Amino acid sequence: MPLKPSSPAQAFFAGVQPMEPVSRKEPLNSNAYTYQIKWDGVRILALVERGRVILKNRRGRPRTAQYPELQELAGLVRAQSAVLDGEVVALAEGKPSFARVIQRDFCRREQVIRALQRRIPCTYCLFDLLYLDGEDLTGRPLEERQRLLEEIVAAAAPVYLNENFPDGEILYREIVEAGLEGVVAKRKGSPYRSGRKSPDWLKIKPRRRQLCVVGGLSMPGGTVGALLLGAYRDGELLYIGRAGSGLKREELLLLRDYARQAGSARPHFSNPPRGRDLLWLEPRLTVLVEFAEWTADLRLRVPVVVGFTGRPPAEARL
Repeated sequence: MPLKPSSPAQAFFAGVQPMEPVSRKEPLNSNAYTYQIKWDGVRILALVERGRVILKNRRGRPRTAQYPELQELAGLVRAQSAVLDGEVVALAEGKPSFARVIQRDFCRREQVIRALQRRIPCTYCLFDLLYLDGEDLTGRPLEERQRLLEEIVAAAAPVYLNENFPDGEILYREIVEAGLEGVVAKRKGSPYRSGRKSPDWLKIKPRRRQLCVVGGLSMPGGTVGALLLGAYRDGELLYIGRAGSGLKREELLLLRDYARQAGSARPHFSNPPRGRDLLWLEPRLTVLVEFAEWTADLRLRVPVVVGFTGRPPAEARL
């Protein structure tokens, strides 16, 4: 149930919404901005007050139960009351994994949450301070909010204070090389615009790549329309979307012939898609897919097939 405000800090928290960045295609480097890594996680606002931590997501829905480890904030924030903005991330093989953190975010059962907390620990990457000890800071300049954030928060697990970088183009090249989600450029001196998408914040994200298993085909009219794609998480093959763009005519013909040999009577996805004209395949083929981002329900957004690979299906992991 939504929190009924019983203090000025709770009233502020109930009304504030995340500021959102505007998309930009090309990296930039201007002294008018400071640059931060864009983490691949779940946006979370946190209220810390009187030894208690309350969390909500970008839509205002409660998330306190999903991330019990973030109760540690109460001992890491030196303030009577504070409202913080950041991204909750979970790592897989040393990199933030949206598939992992969304598994935490969607969970509702307390027993399962506790088990996932041990298996998939999360980190809260903090980047803004919106309220402090009775004062609304959203009208203050970015640099002042960041300075106060560094003063009141002890950077210890499970909290990480997002770093500022001076050169946006260098940072962009480094995140591309590291396979991270992107860069956020923030205009110096800018206020925090609650609930608004503002060009004071710019997100620059490269197209991303994912190795996928081909678990089926869509076959409208008896011809191959798209690949049904999946990847493994904890031994299960999850359906993550379909892609037809990028397939060459000769590949479509080969796939039709391949389906006669590798067709399956049942889907191998743990969450198979519904629809007509779907043909299931044994999970043997792998394909490299380029896409824009993950959706909230763990689907590839705007996927394009780069090409088939010889890599084993077990390597297609989330």
